[in-house]
Amino acid sequence: MAYIRRRKGSWQTVIRVQGYPPITKTFKTKIDAQRYSRDLENKLFREKHDIAKKKFPIMRDALIRYRDEVTAHKRSKEMETKLIKYILSEGFVNYAINLMDRSLIAQYRDRALRSLKSSSVNRRLAIISHLFTICKKEWGYDVVNPVLSIRRPTNPEPRDRRFTQQELDKIFTCNRTNPHMKFIVRLALETGMRRSEIANIKPEHVKGNLLTIPVAKTKPRKIPLTPKAVQLLQNNLPIKMSSNAIRLSWVRLTKKYGIEDARFHDLRHESLSRMFEEKSLNVPEVQLISGHLEPRTLMRVYANLRPQDLANKLAKL
Repeated sequence: MAYIRRRKGSWQTVIRVQGYPPITKTFKTKIDAQRYSRDLENKLFREKHDIAKKKFPIMRDALIRYRDEVTAHKRSKEMETKLIKYILSEGFVNYAINLMDRSLIAQYRDRALRSLKSSSVNRRLAIISHLFTICKKEWGYDVVNPVLSIRRPTNPEPRDRRFTQQELDKIFTCNRTNPHMKFIVRLALETGMRRSEIANIKPEHVKGNLLTIPVAKTKPRKIPLTPKAVQLLQNNLPIKMSSNAIRLSWVRLTKKYGIEDARFHDLRHESLSRMFEEKSLNVPEVQLISGHLEPRTLMRVYANLRPQDLANKLAKL
């Protein structure tokens, strides 16, 4: 219902209807405020009771449908399902999708940035944006994507964490490190494989000096193996740890040995950087091993050579 009040010499109407964000508007005369309130209440009533031409679902229902019909078929479904769960806790999910405007999304962005990194906020905004794309293209709702009308947070620079030999020696030489975990870390450094890719290696995937990776982030691929990688796989298959078990073991290792700000994925960064520095591979060759679809991604993220290493290389020419 509408509430009309006197405010700073004008008349302000505040309209609150369940399932809609509060609507406030100011008029010079009281009669104009009353007419506006009456007309808008009638319009919202028609939409709510399906008298209008098209009834739009609320964001909650649309997100749940998106999760069940779209996210469920993605390789990243587990992570995206968690992100959708977080979005479902927001107040705006009780509004109809046609009432989601740029101001609501901008407010959500600013609120989320108080406790989350910009990259995390962007992942949530990407889900909301794709939801509106699906609503318009596949579900037949004539809606405007509000995410396209706001400023997206700037993602931080890609990580450039490199390991010192002293840090790696702590992992490989200390008796408290699980032997199978030592093998996994060595394999990651030798091949540049992701944690989930290592966890899913089966003996039948290894054919001579080639390894088939049937389930990867982008698409299945085959990678060449160094003699050291072949020997590591011959002596240690099958893999005895899940992807999550590898992550937890890595967290315990780095904490135990005082290796700060180190993620398991940084081993991939280290490995691919060494392929440039020590093995002198070029970008297409490293791209074949890493599985990057775009060479520029590989150049931007991984080809951050140490200035001193490059200076030493130039000195040998």
